[in-house]
Amino acid sequence: MCDALVWSFDAITDINWLELIKTLAPVATAVIAFSALRNWQRQDKAKREAEFLDALIEATHSYIAEMPKPIALLEMSKIGMASHVQSWGSGDHSDKAINGAIAYIKKYGDQDAKRLLDALEAVRPSGTKLRSLAAKGQVFKFRSYADCQNAVKVLTWQVDRLEAFAGVLGSSTWNWENAEVREHLKNVMAIDPNEIRESVRDNNVTTIAFARDTYNRIYG
Repeated sequence: MCDALVWSFDAITDINWLELIKTLAPVATAVIAFSALRNWQRQDKAKREAEFLDALIEATHSYIAEMPKPIALLEMSKIGMASHVQSWGSGDHSDKAINGAIAYIKKYGDQDAKRLLDALEAVRPSGTKLRSLAAKGQVFKFRSYADCQNAVKVLTWQVDRLEAFAGVLGSSTWNWENAEVREHLKNVMAIDPNEIRESVRDNNVTTIAFARDTYNRIYG
């Protein structure tokens, strides 16, 4: 037992500790550098994710703030169409509603279309940015990101619907006796301002909830 201890002591004292330290120092430095790099990468990723969420929230708020005006213009045009429906005469209610809409479009369609398109022009920058961010956000592989993407898709789709309505409003010289033209008019007349308001509100909530939950996961 004593011989073994003596041998171990001799082996330890025979080690050139200076050379050993010189040999191990680069390894230790590499380990420390690798750990620091991984920590920096995590911090940088969190920073980029937070910046994306900031931009998403800002674009969503801008979009939501601009939407009430075009929705109100849609509502006023629909009220105008309804006011031109003749309650007398033959024909079913659907035909009377379409004929009332046509009468209104012939009188006021061009001016209403211009107002609506001008209002939509103000929404377009934030809508375009929202679509771009929704595509960009895929690279982060966020949890439940599909819900956010779908919400943005529905939010920005409302502008497309309003543009379609404006397109019909501004077509006062169409052949309104044509069956396809009347069917197209009927389809855009079905766009409901209250349904758009509800959709915008619900999908805004979905987008903000996603951002909030993701912030919590990043910094929680």
